[in-house]
Amino acid sequence: MSFLQLLLDFIVNQVLRELSLFLSLIVLLGCLFLKRSASDTLVSVLKTIVGVRILQVGSNVLVEASKPMMDMLITRFGIQGRLADPWTGVGEILERMDPALVGKVGLLMLIAWLLHLLISRFTPIKVIYLTGQVAFIDTIFALWGVVVVTGWQDVRAFALATVLLAFYWWLCPKLLSLFIKDLVKDDPVTLGHDLMLGSLLAILLAKVGDKNHSAEDIKFPGWLSIFSESVVAYGLVMGTLYTLIGIIVGPQVGALYSGNLHPVLFSFMQGINVAVGIVVLVLGVRMFLAELIPAFEGFAKKVIPGAIAAVDIPVFMNYAPQSALLGFISTVIGMLVGIGLQLLFGSAYVTIPSIFTMFFGGSALGVFANMSGGWKGALFATFILGVFMIFGGAWFAQIADLHLAAGGHLDYALYWTPVLLLLKATIH
Repeated sequence: MSFLQLLLDFIVNQVLRELSLFLSLIVLLGCLFLKRSASDTLVSVLKTIVGVRILQVGSNVLVEASKPMMDMLITRFGIQGRLADPWTGVGEILERMDPALVGKVGLLMLIAWLLHLLISRFTPIKVIYLTGQVAFIDTIFALWGVVVVTGWQDVRAFALATVLLAFYWWLCPKLLSLFIKDLVKDDPVTLGHDLMLGSLLAILLAKVGDKNHSAEDIKFPGWLSIFSESVVAYGLVMGTLYTLIGIIVGPQVGALYSGNLHPVLFSFMQGINVAVGIVVLVLGVRMFLAELIPAFEGFAKKVIPGAIAAVDIPVFMNYAPQSALLGFISTVIGMLVGIGLQLLFGSAYVTIPSIFTMFFGGSALGVFANMSGGWKGALFATFILGVFMIFGGAWFAQIADLHLAAGGHLDYALYWTPVLLLLKATIH
């Protein structure tokens, strides 16, 4: 393998897939373009890496706290389900995909990302998609979906997936940015995630409410004022929810996962761990965002003048924390109703939401819906979309021929499923 090939492989499969390195590279270039001193540049780069790593540690805590609780329910009730978790989908696809195609995933991601930059450079719509780990997930799902519905396993599948990805990363963040200016103010950011069209839908559905009655303005009376502290609110909500799960599954099933702790106490502590993860996550977001936004403006001026940064969900939770909490709770309720309907209708598979879809998805939807329709609109929109996530995940899994996973966030149903259906109808 030549030096150039080794360098390309390192960039594609190491730097671009590691969000902290990817964003620190953007910050480094931005600082150089702004002609900052070497010491200031070093500080910004290191704070970006540390901030993103703190965010990732917080995310891992959320996952580790929630996984045993979901496993308890599956074991107790014998549910045959598909997990609405993007990384579960990645694992299944990589296991089933032709090894020759697996080896091209990194290159496909890089080409699609460069194509979206090229389109942004020469069109009025100027976006730089910066959520590297989500781009990696998208690349695997896109290639797999194209192969499944067309039967192609050659350069045609590679080229088509490239175009679909570049178009999605370029247009959808910009569409959402047109509706969230009141939220982000002068910050040059928009959402870069598998929830961009879902967030647009949340904004539209929330219009049944009044945006002047924001969740951020709610003043809780008496002892309820403790819910004004997000860490306390998450601790109480998740501690209570997971304790109930521990009670419902019973001591025998709970003991399989709780180690030396009593199952109910273990369940309560897992809920508290969610609150811990959120505190850590928010700290990381604040740290790297303080470095990314000014440096990104310097980067964008040189590479794509006027561009906005498409970034991850936790950034927006920081803008409206009470709305995020409200959206999370309402989305979970909607998901539970969706699961109940699947069981009622006798579905062969039940869609089981993961912490990614419940917490991150619900929180983002709550933030955007509240901006459009206040707390009432947010409650309505996130509940409806919680139900839709359950059925939309099952729809996507059926079209994409997935046995273990149900995609994850709303855009799997709102973007990828219609695209794959159209492609299937065109080819066949």
